[in-house]
Amino acid sequence: MRGEISSGRHAKRHPLDWYVDEHWCAEQLAQVLGGFKLERDEGLAVWDPCCGMGNTLQAAFYCGLEVRGSDLVDNFAWANFDGQNYGDLQRVKWWEADFLETTEPLDPCSIVFNPPYSYVKGIAEAFARHALALSSRRVAILMPSKWLASQARYQLFSDHPPQAVLHLCQRPSMPPGDMIARMGKRAFSGGMTDYCWIIWDVKRPTAPGQTRTIWLPPLHRNSEILLLEEVLSCAAR
Repeated sequence: MRGEISSGRHAKRHPLDWYVDEHWCAEQLAQVLGGFKLERDEGLAVWDPCCGMGNTLQAAFYCGLEVRGSDLVDNFAWANFDGQNYGDLQRVKWWEADFLETTEPLDPCSIVFNPPYSYVKGIAEAFARHALALSSRRVAILMPSKWLASQARYQLFSDHPPQAVLHLCQRPSMPPGDMIARMGKRAFSGGMTDYCWIIWDVKRPTAPGQTRTIWLPPLHRNSEILLLEEVLSCAAR
């Protein structure tokens, strides 16, 4: 069995769409964002409102930011946030919450997450719109690339054109969180689905037709990653 089974039959899917992204997905995002430079400069936390084990938050934590995680169920892997090596664990807060019923974040923040996308119809778009309403600065969501092309998403991207779409040129595996231990080494191998990060800057809305597209290199060529701010400044010249 391949690690990537998030696109399989509904009978095999996790009932709450708990699929665990590989650490490097958020690490590449952090590189593109200059180590979350805007968040560091503005004193913002990074919040993942459907954080699962917390893999997405680790990149921001390693960059020295305050991180916030919430979810319907507590599966948070505290052991992966090693305070001895990376700083004070008081920078990490987790709480149980339904994101769509949350009216405000704990702190001013950017919102970065891999949302549920099928167990309730339209839930991924609902998460994206709610994040745009609550974020102090940026929203970044990790989605299958095919999610970009849909009549259903046309209105979302018309109302809120993304600042950038970052295509992962290496396919990640996204195994169900409750099967990782059973699958062993197979859990994070054999990715079969293309993914991308979709980014908005709520302080600097992007005009229609101005969304930038960036291809993130395979991991063995990681040094070739471009900084988003540099791409945007070049486009403005």
